Amino acid sequence: MSLSRLAVLIGTALIGFGLPMPAAATPAPAAQREDNPTAVAWLERAAAAPDRVSFHGTQIITSWGPQGASSAMLDIVHAASQGSEISVVGPAASPGAKAFVQRGNHAVGPTVDGGPLALLKATYELVYKCCTDTIGRTAVLIEALRADQTLAARFWIDQATGLLLQRQLFSDDGKTMVRATVFTDLEIEDSEFLGHLPPMAPGSVESVGMGNVDGLRSQGWTCAPTLPSSLQLYDVHQDQATKSLQFSYSDGLFNVSLFEQRGELDPAAVAGYTATTTADGARIYQRNGMPSYVVWSSDGIVYTLVGDLPFDTLGKVVAAFPHVPPPKVTAVQRVGTGLAKIASWLTPMGALSRKLG
Repeated sequence: MSLSRLAVLIGTALIGFGLPMPAAATPAPAAQREDNPTAVAWLERAAAAPDRVSFHGTQIITSWGPQGASSAMLDIVHAASQGSEISVVGPAASPGAKAFVQRGNHAVGPTVDGGPLALLKATYELVYKCCTDTIGRTAVLIEALRADQTLAARFWIDQATGLLLQRQLFSDDGKTMVRATVFTDLEIEDSEFLGHLPPMAPGSVESVGMGNVDGLRSQGWTCAPTLPSSLQLYDVHQDQATKSLQFSYSDGLFNVSLFEQRGELDPAAVAGYTATTTADGARIYQRNGMPSYVVWSSDGIVYTLVGDLPFDTLGKVVAAFPHVPPPKVTAVQRVGTGLAKIASWLTPMGALSRKLG
């Protein structure tokens, strides 16, 4: 695993522990169903718990896909008043791979393990399953169901603290697990103080805001309001240095970011990716893992899709975007996909890549 991928992995895993999230978009109208009020209350408590509870624990994240299973183990020291210090442990870890994630800005809306809670409530039926045990702690079990009543996710929430102890995500069949996040041990601290890393220098990435999406469309950018599997566009950012755009989508469980940059794809930037060709002759480059990457170029824009979607859903999402084959002869200046830069957009860990090796 490269260090840039490691950075994205850590940021994705710990976003639920206090990373700032963009303001939630207005959710799509929910189907005619009613969430269990107790289930909603417990998820709201889980979203708020990192602000009140300090802890030290070990977390394992596993993702399943065509590449098989990918796993990582994290050591997390969390101080409710500050944030989380995260270290990657185990044989695959790079020595000294560590990050500090600051306490979240809660003016932007609550999240549960990285998914906007508003979108979770709008997309799925939330069911309370009462009490169970995990890692020696009494927990409540909450399930998220799709409109066809197939299982989309399970959440185990600690009864004593409200902390999310375990989460499982399932594919559309409701049976195949595609991602699991679980604490293997957890110690609740009365108080905690982190001697964290120095503050990171501010970057050039700024919020564009949902109110400017129509203007971006008029400039030729692809700004789909929705994607397959109920994914909703809820925020847009732009790198002022490169003018690249990041479009953030979620259904409350799965998250994906689409990066768009003017130019043509440099094949050297996707060395090692699996290449496929569409029926129209367009080339698509993919790398599965935690997270998965899909890169392609269409009509003068380089697209990079980064997310934790199941493999079958990822294919549907990619197919929803333009795929115009490039001309056989072109003098257009090539641009790299900037995956290391993209990693720094997704998580503050990206700024530590030099320190990590």
